[in-house]
Amino acid sequence: MMLLVTILLASLAESLVSFSGGVLAFLNAETIRKFSHFVVSFAIGALLSISFLELIPEAAEMSSLEFIMPLVLLGVVLFFVVDKFLSWYHHHEDRAEGYEVKSYAYLILWGDFLHNFIDGIIIALTFITDFRLGVATTLAVIAHEVPQEIADFGVLLHAGFSKLKALMYNFLASLSTILGAIIAVALRDVVPDIFIPVALAVIAGNFIYLAASDLMPELKESARVSHTLGQIALIVLGALLVILPEFFFH
Repeated sequence: MMLLVTILLASLAESLVSFSGGVLAFLNAETIRKFSHFVVSFAIGALLSISFLELIPEAAEMSSLEFIMPLVLLGVVLFFVVDKFLSWYHHHEDRAEGYEVKSYAYLILWGDFLHNFIDGIIIALTFITDFRLGVATTLAVIAHEVPQEIADFGVLLHAGFSKLKALMYNFLASLSTILGAIIAVALRDVVPDIFIPVALAVIAGNFIYLAASDLMPELKESARVSHTLGQIALIVLGALLVILPEFFFH
């Protein structure tokens, strides 16, 4: 029972990190619009970094690169289809603060739901294996979630969500960490080991699609050299803030 309580508390702590994106809520609407493309740049770096430097290598380590890469491609195609469906379903319905909600906002939330779900599974399994390993893993997950949550919150605002709606939806998506942890504890002797690397590969495909197809084209709207240099710098910063914590916690 004590182990279950510890796992649930660790998962809840990871879920609460979603509120870190709320720091942007203290900025006024004009400031948010002015720097929205820079926030998207940060998100591109974070998503690509997580995909290529964390999700894919971790999935490949659990199985093999030859097995994982087709699943990454499957993730890209799968979320292209999902994006098309969401574009058709939402384009005439959802608006917030006068802006049409773009379909990639729902993909961000769906990707976060799956990503946090897997985080919950990983946190639970590492605590089951060894308490100290569970603590270290939880700290590492929280460390790399902070910049991603800030970036996701900014992207949701850029996509047309209100501040309150972005914060609420981001938090609800993050609660899947607890769900993943509970399921991992309940089914740890039933679910095949191959589930986690398959899920990680598909999520990586989702994030790559989001960064390359939906977010990068947003940056082409401005051709000013100063804006371009700022975008490049923030892409690099987004990548660095995701991968640097790994050096401290591993």
